[in-house]
Amino acid sequence: MRQIQHVVKAIIKPGESNTSENFKLPIGFTTGVAVYTNGVERSIHTMICIEMKDDNSIAIIPAVHIDNWRQSNGGEYEKSFKPLNFDTGNKDYSLIFSLDAPLMGSESLKFHVVFLYNNTIKIE
Repeated sequence: MRQIQHVVKAIIKPGESNTSENFKLPIGFTTGVAVYTNGVERSIHTMICIEMKDDNSIAIIPAVHIDNWRQSNGGEYEKSFKPLNFDTGNKDYSLIFSLDAPLMGSESLKFHVVFLYNNTIKIE
């Protein structure tokens, strides 16, 4: 079994209040997720939420504040991620990023959402 990372990127541009990204997680068992940004959210005063849905529009993670998705400090790398623990099942997923007001200023808010997962595919 080996640990793999899969990254989903998204951008909310000035004047917009949401975006979504559809993606497919490679086959395996997802153990955790963490979000990283370019830091624009530190200079705006609006609520930022992220939601994850499967291909049946069922919320795997309901819309929660971005801080709930952040990697925690200290401890082991994998344990510092938000736990998920589900089999990807080769399904399609979507991430929905939303602000409670349009993004002000001239700089876009950029996201990298990193999924950790394990699979049993052997590399030869």
